[in-house]
Amino acid sequence: MTYQDRNTVVSIFVNLAVSAFVVLRLLEMNASGMFEGSDAVNNWARLVIWLIPLGIVATITGTILFNIGFAIFTNEPKPSFIVDERDKLFERRGNFAIIAFAGAGFVTAVIVLALDASALIGFNIIYFGMAFGSLAADIVKFVSYRRGY
Repeated sequence: MTYQDRNTVVSIFVNLAVSAFVVLRLLEMNASGMFEGSDAVNNWARLVIWLIPLGIVATITGTILFNIGFAIFTNEPKPSFIVDERDKLFERRGNFAIIAFAGAGFVTAVIVLALDASALIGFNIIYFGMAFGSLAADIVKFVSYRRGY
């Protein structure tokens, strides 16, 4: 497993964990009535503001721990950090997935808002469009590395 593969696997797991946390937290906040009233969007925004550093720290920590554990169990020498044209191609494929999902999420949110849905629903659609885009990008990159082209 290459260094890029390992980082992609960690990113997939972190993305799934953060998304699960968001869903559980949104359900909890909704059950406690935090999304009723005029400050519903503010409460949602506070959650998302905390998710950004949480995701960054989780990804960095997971990547470091996974790579250390992998090196210990496989006795693999120092990984290669060289990026070639194939790596750039896989990265572009992943970026296309992010753009496609984030764009679809934005367009869907605009349509839903035009049909008189609440701003909170629109923001959730945009957020999960981006989250699924990130997950799809990682999956596309992982599959590309596994296939080799």
